[in-house]
Amino acid sequence: MKKLVSRFMAVLMAMTMILSMSMTAFAAEAPKGTLTVNNTVAGKTLDLYQIFTATKNGDNVAYTLNSAYEGFFQSKISGASTLTGEALSEKAYEYVKTQVGTDGKNGTGFAKEILGWILENATTVAATHTTANTTAGTTVINNLDYGYYIVYPLGATDTSTAPGNETVKSVASLVSVTGDDATVNMKSNYPTVDKKIIPAQSGSGITVGAIVDGSWEGNHQMELDDENDPEDTIAPHGAADEKKAGDFGIGDTITYQLTSKVPDMTGYNSYIFKFSDTLSKGLDLKEVLSVKVGNTTLKAGKTGTNTYALTYDETSRNLTVTLNDFYNSYKNHTGETITVVYTATLNKDAVIGMNPNTNKAVVEYSNNPTTGGTGTSEPSIVDVHTFDFTIYKYYLKDQNNKEDKTALANAEFELYKANTTGDAADTNAKINIVDEGKGVYRQATADEAKVTGFTSAKIVSDADGKVLVKGLVAGTYYLRETKAPEGYNKLLSDIKVEIKANYDETTGKLTSYSVDYTYNGTKTPGNTITSKDNSPEVPVENKTGAQLPSTGSKGALMVTLAGIVLFGVLTASKAFGKKKANN
Repeated sequence: MKKLVSRFMAVLMAMTMILSMSMTAFAAEAPKGTLTVNNTVAGKTLDLYQIFTATKNGDNVAYTLNSAYEGFFQSKISGASTLTGEALSEKAYEYVKTQVGTDGKNGTGFAKEILGWILENATTVAATHTTANTTAGTTVINNLDYGYYIVYPLGATDTSTAPGNETVKSVASLVSVTGDDATVNMKSNYPTVDKKIIPAQSGSGITVGAIVDGSWEGNHQMELDDENDPEDTIAPHGAADEKKAGDFGIGDTITYQLTSKVPDMTGYNSYIFKFSDTLSKGLDLKEVLSVKVGNTTLKAGKTGTNTYALTYDETSRNLTVTLNDFYNSYKNHTGETITVVYTATLNKDAVIGMNPNTNKAVVEYSNNPTTGGTGTSEPSIVDVHTFDFTIYKYYLKDQNNKEDKTALANAEFELYKANTTGDAADTNAKINIVDEGKGVYRQATADEAKVTGFTSAKIVSDADGKVLVKGLVAGTYYLRETKAPEGYNKLLSDIKVEIKANYDETTGKLTSYSVDYTYNGTKTPGNTITSKDNSPEVPVENKTGAQLPSTGSKGALMVTLAGIVLFGVLTASKAFGKKKANN
């Protein structure tokens, strides 16, 4: 019995030792690593595919091919079509070393190749790890099994700039994770859109009315814009001919251009690509002028090769341009430029001054060949500004006290554009004005001015002497007083008003504006406006009593000429009188 117990204890101790060793081995069998991914874009998805598992012993690392990737290497390695297991694993390891190089500099071609294979076999090859919401700049991924990974930012495209170059480019990166110090710099090049204001273009287009009622299909040769119509030929104002911000007058037509590139569609068999552009309340869509891929001009149509479909929601003010049959039409055109050109009109609801009337454009694109999911680019925002100034009509009782001003009501004004030389009003270019009430006047739109019976309103000062004029593009104007308040003298000459806008040379955005004014040869620089709540002021003084014109004015010239004539008449009369007396 004693011997039996001894044997039982020996067995129990042996089992305890085995269990203990097993638990120790289990605790140490799966070391985890950390991967730091740099240059990530916020809110994107990272997929990691473990091509090889790895075990580490000191400085030595052993790699074993993941069986899910046997098909790729069997098709790529000569004589490996029938190999499996350890034999294929060794061949795959040597193949990767040859393709990538010891320093990893030649890995882009291999990364692109195997990523394409992964995407084409997405139903059977799954991501080992997914980070669903990356952070801007750097994303850290913890608890990764040791191994050799391909890191793919879902939906990203290659960095090629022209067809044919994409074979040596890849957004995917290769990295070996065998500790906590693995780092990879991501090439997160997602489809983007760049929106700009460009000089006006003439050409056929599809009007917003046609887009809304759906009658545009096959009707892509609309009436040509009139090149002689100022409304259609207004060039953008600001720092450059193509820019992210500009200034216009209410009623002016603005030409926008959206630009993107054909993405790499490796691994896909269909692809969604469309522009989405949202206009602010102060902008009305007018026409879609053209849609191009490279040098090919697409036609409007709801289906078909080299066609595009249009929708416009008047409530949300969203324009959508969808490129039809995108994959089949452009899969071999990676890197070619896509452009959409359309026009919009600045309307009576436009905000004024430093407040921008914005457009926000994005592209929606396929980002998952398995699920058919889509992603959205970062928005490209363009600002349009229109300017104002306040007329302050006043009387100065004491010329020695410039602060003692009395507001004058019922002064009437007209506003003119400057002539070509800028030194006088163009009498044929009076600004049509609409009275919005409460001392607010704005430039009329072209449609308002065309209405039968339309009469431009007089700009009339209120009881506080002030009146706001808005909806003007930067430039030179002449303010003419047509009627002075009762008991006061009307101005003898026009006031020159110069609206000046300042744009940042780097961003193209408006930084400030000002209004200079000149009367009787004296120029007064206006205050620089940087706040959305401020408006520049043009003070206009009226006087009482007899008023002589200043030197150089037309009035002074007429008085001088009259004096000369009168003097001549008197002199001649006197001489004639003397001659008659002598006779």
